[in-house]
Amino acid sequence: MNEPITGSSEAPDGIDSLNSLAEYSEYFSGGQTSLFIFSAQDRPNDNNTDRIRDLPVLDVIDGLEQRISEVERTNTTSIITFLRAIPVTIGLNDDVALYQGSLWDLLHEPCWESNDPIECHAWLLLDASGEGGREQLRKDMVNIVFDTLSNEVKSMLLNKEGTKGIVYVTQPYMNLNEAAVLRDQIDEMLIEDTGLEGTDSSKLTGGLPVSLDINEGIHNSQNLTTIVTMLILTIVLSIVFRSVRLGVITMVPVAVVILWQPLLMNSPDVNVNIFTAMIGTIVFGIGVDDAIHVMHRIQEEGESPIGIANSIEETGQTIFETTITTVSGIGAGFLVTFPGLENFFMIMCLLIIFAFITSTFLMPAVITSEKVAKSAIKGEPYWVDYGEGIALASPISMKPLEAVLENK
Repeated sequence: MNEPITGSSEAPDGIDSLNSLAEYSEYFSGGQTSLFIFSAQDRPNDNNTDRIRDLPVLDVIDGLEQRISEVERTNTTSIITFLRAIPVTIGLNDDVALYQGSLWDLLHEPCWESNDPIECHAWLLLDASGEGGREQLRKDMVNIVFDTLSNEVKSMLLNKEGTKGIVYVTQPYMNLNEAAVLRDQIDEMLIEDTGLEGTDSSKLTGGLPVSLDINEGIHNSQNLTTIVTMLILTIVLSIVFRSVRLGVITMVPVAVVILWQPLLMNSPDVNVNIFTAMIGTIVFGIGVDDAIHVMHRIQEEGESPIGIANSIEETGQTIFETTITTVSGIGAGFLVTFPGLENFFMIMCLLIIFAFITSTFLMPAVITSEKVAKSAIKGEPYWVDYGEGIALASPISMKPLEAVLENK
């Protein structure tokens, strides 16, 4: 349980491809790719170009990417990445350069919009280049870049209508509990108003978000199943023991064990997965069996101090032996080269031991507490009374011994 479940730890050891993926994930902060869709579909198309090519739209995507990239262990890739990767050099000759940088920086040069005759005197001449002047030239530059992209690249980044773009979010393989926190941070950014009319973004989707949603679905399903199972078992035990009171008391140790399960699984090193999701059902079966054995013995011996003591001694020993053998058998699972199952085996062993403790000691304690409380309310003598003049063979058995005293 001291190792978090990551992309490579839920499979057996010794798989080269998984080891390589884990190494790649560690050194290059990648391996898990998610994505979200940025839509400009509802934006008015007044610029005679695809909506997603509109520079204000690209600026919003870039701003969103920069915020997401500030999230721990997170990187983004989109059409903006290509615009930043295209180098641009404008010069009079090989020795004199008027501009040198990326296309993205060139598109955001202040002189595209500034009329400063000193700083932007050369840019002002571009207004005479044709209809639309500098503004149209900037749009043409964007269109040229988009049109020169291969169809394969465009299909990965843009939809056919030119109204939506895909932003890829890459993260290394990590514990799902940690990934859920980062995913929530990103989703909070994505659901915010973009600040640009007619644009919005979807929540994060892809392999990691789907895994997290499945994980949450398993957890919620497990909670509902647990509650329904407890109610059904309580009804069944009430019928078996012909007493609602005994049915409820029998379910008390089982309920306590089930409540301990989420406490154990709340550790950051433990994930709710297909393995650990089965634990509740298995523990239900083992815990109920232990509780039923003890309750039947108490019924046979009688709900008296001596009867309860005898039940704990006799049946408790049997349950202890079965618990030890079961835990020993499950403990063999630690020898398999399957790190993802370590959580399952450890939690199973602990909960089986808890089931023995609650069935053998908690349930008799509940009955004793009930009897003591009733006798106190009714003003009767203290209920825990083993009679007068008895001898104990041991402090555990509390069985009276028959003796014949001879006078000499």
